[in-house]
Amino acid sequence: MNKDLLFALIQNPYLISGIYNYCDGWCERCSFTSNCLNYKMMEEGVPDLDSSTSDASSAMDNLDEMFQLSMELLKQSAKDLGMEIPDQTVNFDTEAEEKKDNLIFKGQIMQQADKYSDLVDNWFTEYEALLFVGSISLKELLDYRDEEEMSELEKEIFNAYEIIRWYQFIIPSKLFRSLRSKVNTEETGNAFYKHDSIASGKVALLSIDESIDAWTFFMHKFPETEDRMLPLLLILSGLRTIVEKVFPESRDFIRPGFDI
Repeated sequence: MNKDLLFALIQNPYLISGIYNYCDGWCERCSFTSNCLNYKMMEEGVPDLDSSTSDASSAMDNLDEMFQLSMELLKQSAKDLGMEIPDQTVNFDTEAEEKKDNLIFKGQIMQQADKYSDLVDNWFTEYEALLFVGSISLKELLDYRDEEEMSELEKEIFNAYEIIRWYQFIIPSKLFRSLRSKVNTEETGNAFYKHDSIASGKVALLSIDESIDAWTFFMHKFPETEDRMLPLLLILSGLRTIVEKVFPESRDFIRPGFDI
């Protein structure tokens, strides 16, 4: 993708400014793809990395360009809000920034989020082959069953599974972004970092909500494993409480498109 194409895409009158900044990235389930510049960019500009060495090299160049364009979009979103993102290339200390990241990863929120992700993997590894939906195992349903052949119950179970698996990694990634922007806010006082921290916190909270609902559904359908699901729900519930305390404004944040 080049800037001329990006400019042409921006002219789409149906685009919602900044909608891509605070979504959960699940384009397949999003009803706003026609309003999302980032989705249009992905459609036009994402290269195929499963190619020859020379093509892969070109693809990486394209990805680098996509990253630069994405940064330009983020800066533009900040300007649209009357804010500005500081230029981090000025006096950037890689070692100091890594230390800040490590402190975040060692904190209670990220430790719990990462623990949750691990427990999700463990639960499915342990129970996929042991639990049955009618005459087929959960593993068979999740791995081999064509969705068009599924019963309504099977579709509901498969839907809950997809929700759990999708947000399993969205939760820690959005929490990290929120916490990192919080650190940047405290250091710089920059308004956009505060905005980003609050908004990312909302995406994390909504992801936690969806996951709790999905696990609760699983608990009703597979009560024999309730004792192994409860720790997952307790971690999610605890995370939600902590995040709401650390980011008290997140619940009320209005995301472009989604909440208006």
